[in-house]
Amino acid sequence: MKNLNRQLFQRSMQLLLLFLVIIGFLQTTLIYLYTENQRKMEVASYLRDLQQTTDLLGEGPLLTKKATELAENILSDANVIFYASSGEKQMIHINRLFLKDKQIATYTEPIYYKGKAIGTIEVSYSIHESLELMLTQLIIYVIASIVILLLAWRFYRRMLRKTLAPLDLVIASVSEVSVANLDEPIVIADAQADIAKLVDSTNELKVRLHDSFQALEENQRKLQQFVSDASHELKTPLTTIQGYSEILLRGKLDNPEKIRYSLESMLNQTKRLTYIVNELLELSKLDRKVQMGKTDLNLNEVLQDLLPLLRMIQEGRELKLTLGIVPNVLMNRKKIEQVILNIVQNAIFHSDQKTPITIRTYQENEKVVMAITDYGDGIAKEHLPLIFDRFYRIDTDRSRESGGTGLGLAICQDIMHAHNGEIKVESIIGKGTTFFIRFPMTKS
Repeated sequence: MKNLNRQLFQRSMQLLLLFLVIIGFLQTTLIYLYTENQRKMEVASYLRDLQQTTDLLGEGPLLTKKATELAENILSDANVIFYASSGEKQMIHINRLFLKDKQIATYTEPIYYKGKAIGTIEVSYSIHESLELMLTQLIIYVIASIVILLLAWRFYRRMLRKTLAPLDLVIASVSEVSVANLDEPIVIADAQADIAKLVDSTNELKVRLHDSFQALEENQRKLQQFVSDASHELKTPLTTIQGYSEILLRGKLDNPEKIRYSLESMLNQTKRLTYIVNELLELSKLDRKVQMGKTDLNLNEVLQDLLPLLRMIQEGRELKLTLGIVPNVLMNRKKIEQVILNIVQNAIFHSDQKTPITIRTYQENEKVVMAITDYGDGIAKEHLPLIFDRFYRIDTDRSRESGGTGLGLAICQDIMHAHNGEIKVESIIGKGTTFFIRFPMTKS
């Protein structure tokens, strides 16, 4: 912070010094130009009056006494000499005060009389007083500039220190930022507008960092839970396969039926392993956001084409399909069919065979919605926020026996996110559950 104070102060003093030098140069130049202009005006005035004289030429001297009288009236502080075209020289006016003054300015102008050039006039001025005036002004200006610099140094440093004091507080607060205090905002009272903006931006950055750390911790927790669940899920079939393999290798099974049972068990567990691995690969692709091809399709047409397969897996229960008028949406047909089949299978699994399953489509604001409802036991409130987590199962033993892995709804959710859509669930214990699948409408 001291470096910033020093740099700002040095730059400000340099700018002020440059400004004073420019002003001093302009002032000296204006004084010189003013005196020079005054002399030129006097010479021009003398020539104008001289050329308007009717009896300019005399018999003895080249010019009459009128030229001398005009010079005494107009050019009294100058030396005036006339040089005739013939080469003769005539002293018109002599100022004895600066005959030996070497600091002079000379102006030579031609003289015309009755339209004819008769010679030239040489007018010499002493510039000693002008130089003394400029020197005096320069000394005064230098002294005034030094005083101004001293006053600026005293007051500007104090003002700069006071102005940047809130910035010192911001820097001190930022230097103390850690993961533990990211949720504590920086508060600076009476801060200037720019520093207040800096404080607001810093607080917004702290909020984003806090959210990022929380998300990172949550992802880390989910990853650990996912690894633990995946390991547990894979351990059971692997243990079964290993156990039966060891028994078969030892030759302790002499009954063909027991051997067949062991081999069938090993095959079933192998299929289960393959199923789990395929679902994990599916989740891996969705996590890596692998681009899936999408086409402009109507959800009603997809449901009607899928209806025969849905009726085949419904186990004899009633399937009600209510299709509203909905616009097309962008979708990957196979992935959306996977979502529909997964949710319908869950509805079949978690509801009584005598109760129907209903599928409705409708438009809601800028969304195309598909609602799948079952009238089973419902889902308790404590489970609703967790059912889309990977490997989460409400009834663990029953789900494992039926071949469920707890990955189906997680895959459905990731597929809908890949479609910029969403999947939500509402449930009432003892009355049933409804899954809402929402697609964004295709922009025309």
